[in-house]
Amino acid sequence: MRGLHLGPYGKPPDSTLHRLSSKSPGGVLLPRLEWLHCAVYETPITLTPFRLFLSPHLKRVILSASELSYVSRGQLAGLIQIFSFLPDSLEDLTITCGRGKEEPLEDAMSSFLCRSGSSLRRFCSNLPLSEAAIHHLLQLPYLRSWVIVQGLPQTIPPSIFPPLEELHLREQAALPWLHLLAAREGKPRIGLTPAAAIMNTNIKETLKHLRCPEDTPVDSTLLSCVSPFRSLVTLYVGGGYCEMVGICTFGLTDDDVENLTVTLPSLVSLRLGKACGLNSCRTTISSLLSISTHCLGLSVLEIHFNTRTIAGDIRRLLNGGSGRDEPRCALQSLLVGGLPLRVGEEAIGTVAMGFADIFPCLEGFSSVGDDWMSWKRVTSKLRD
Repeated sequence: MRGLHLGPYGKPPDSTLHRLSSKSPGGVLLPRLEWLHCAVYETPITLTPFRLFLSPHLKRVILSASELSYVSRGQLAGLIQIFSFLPDSLEDLTITCGRGKEEPLEDAMSSFLCRSGSSLRRFCSNLPLSEAAIHHLLQLPYLRSWVIVQGLPQTIPPSIFPPLEELHLREQAALPWLHLLAAREGKPRIGLTPAAAIMNTNIKETLKHLRCPEDTPVDSTLLSCVSPFRSLVTLYVGGGYCEMVGICTFGLTDDDVENLTVTLPSLVSLRLGKACGLNSCRTTISSLLSISTHCLGLSVLEIHFNTRTIAGDIRRLLNGGSGRDEPRCALQSLLVGGLPLRVGEEAIGTVAMGFADIFPCLEGFSSVGDDWMSWKRVTSKLRD
């Protein structure tokens, strides 16, 4: 067995752990175990039975307490115990915990990270770290994936930042990390020390996957921070849900999108917020053409674009040639916003023709508005 899930949604549960511990005192129950998921939900898991599964080959550990409810005192005690005996040779550590009295758990997690070895490649947690733990992580040469929930520490050691491949900024408080890493070498942004600008040399070339907080504004400021990472394959920005506030929060123009795609041609997945039906954003169908011609490997796309004058916009693109001789990406599905009311059959045909030209492999749409029947008509024409 290479992996095991402990907890109420896996086997064995706590009661079974205690029975196993009595049969295997002082030994390791699964000496070849490589990954372990420990779910501490209803009852605390004590250190003695947990140690039965700490094999010499253990590489990946996932520790989770209920994310939707407050952490109980028993859950905290069990998790803190587990941290005290985790091997420092782990490669992958994930901790998810509900909101409650987390400080003792944060301290235990930070203490473990301060003694973790250079083998750690991935660290994911929804809890903040101590400044000492952050400093230690910045020294790890093989760290490739990091989820950050907090802002910059008071001081940053003058060292090269780990050559990360995946960076997830989970909270708004973590966005200053992106500003730091995007700064030009030797020219730190306002508020950043010269030492901080030294540390970002490698990450501009190695970073492939970037995820920003759900409520990050999608505007030109964000683009200026993203564009230095020219090896990006995945870019995800939540962008919020416009219908909830009644205002489209998407701040890019067609020129902005073209600049983004020219700068990041390796994108395979681009998510710039859920499309909305408010039709007040400044991006049009032209932005989709820029994406398709510059990001040829793209297979996932979510972006706002205004459909109020979509038929006329497409006619202008088609009459202008729209670069028909240029290759296109192989996108098969697209999330779209609202079409104008009373779209005629001729306009539906024009829209379908335009999308077939921009995305030759497109099979259909999913709509976030109430006009899904209009998009269904476009899909029918597209398939014809």
